[in-house]
Amino acid sequence: MSSWVGNSPCNWTGSACNEFRSITNISLSHTGLRGTLYAFSFSSFPSLLSLNLSQNLLYGNIPSILSNLSKLIYLDLATNQLFGRIPSEIGLLTSLNILNLDENHMNESIPNEIGSLRSLKELRLGENSLTGPIPASIWSLGNLTFLNLGSNQLSGTVPQEVGNLKSLNQLHLQFNNLNGPIPASIGNLANLTVFALLSNTFYGSIPSSLGNLTKLTWLDIQQNQLSGLIPPELGKLTLLFKLGLFLNNLNGSIPGELNNLTNLQNLGVSSNMLSGYLPQEIYNGGVLVNFSANDNYFIGSILKSFRNCSSLYRVRLDRNRLTGTISEDLGVYPHLNYIDLSYNNFYGEISHKWVQCQNLQSLKISHSSCIGEAQ
Repeated sequence: MSSWVGNSPCNWTGSACNEFRSITNISLSHTGLRGTLYAFSFSSFPSLLSLNLSQNLLYGNIPSILSNLSKLIYLDLATNQLFGRIPSEIGLLTSLNILNLDENHMNESIPNEIGSLRSLKELRLGENSLTGPIPASIWSLGNLTFLNLGSNQLSGTVPQEVGNLKSLNQLHLQFNNLNGPIPASIGNLANLTVFALLSNTFYGSIPSSLGNLTKLTWLDIQQNQLSGLIPPELGKLTLLFKLGLFLNNLNGSIPGELNNLTNLQNLGVSSNMLSGYLPQEIYNGGVLVNFSANDNYFIGSILKSFRNCSSLYRVRLDRNRLTGTISEDLGVYPHLNYIDLSYNNFYGEISHKWVQCQNLQSLKISHSSCIGEAQ
């Protein structure tokens, strides 16, 4: 930085000092910094508590000498172009509350020494190229409230010890190569609001203990290899606004208890082996925006409550065994942009009500027995 000259470091851009005129905070986020961290004189800042160099153009490795910042509480190097391994010496920063390395190009495995950061509340390592298993030491970080390991190349299983993280609010493990069953001990995380496992290869049944997570607003376990029934205990998650179950091997019917989820805005159950009737009251909250149930074996008619769900924006019910009259079962949807009802057993004339769906861009009803056109 051009302003980092002279004998008054407390006047340097992005710096703040304590009463002894020692720099305690450096915040240079989004300032166009270029270069490597080796140009940073870590030993010159023995009192540093907070270092934020995020959203810049920094590249190269994270130097192990970073561990000299022994008082550091907050470290944010996110959204740069850093690469290489996370140095094991980072485990010496035992005062850290927040470690954010999101959106870089870090690779190799996560060092086990991260488990030494007992004060850590937020660990953000998402959107890198990290490999190998999740270190067992992470599951002992009992003060964690936010854990993001998503969008990496991590492998292995999630052990029952994940249930030790009882302070956790958000758990992001999506877009990895993780496998094995979802541990039932997840149900111990009573403070969890976001749980994302999408796009891995988890298998086995959905644990009924997820019903204990009554603070959940976001549950996304789509694009795995989960099988068996949808547990009725999910109906206890009345704060959910997103439930993603699609692209698994789930079978059976949707349990009636899911009718309790009247805050749902996004519900995806497509591309499974589900059968039976669509839930009778799932639309009663009047807030459902996106609903996908295509590529299953659902039967019966589109529900009367569906007719009154004016919040709908995108609907996919194609490739099922649904029946009913296309003119009577559907209403007017002022926000509807896309609806696919094709490859079902609908019949009757296309309703004039479709003209009143002024936001509609795509209506698909091929391979049914519908006649006429909206005018």
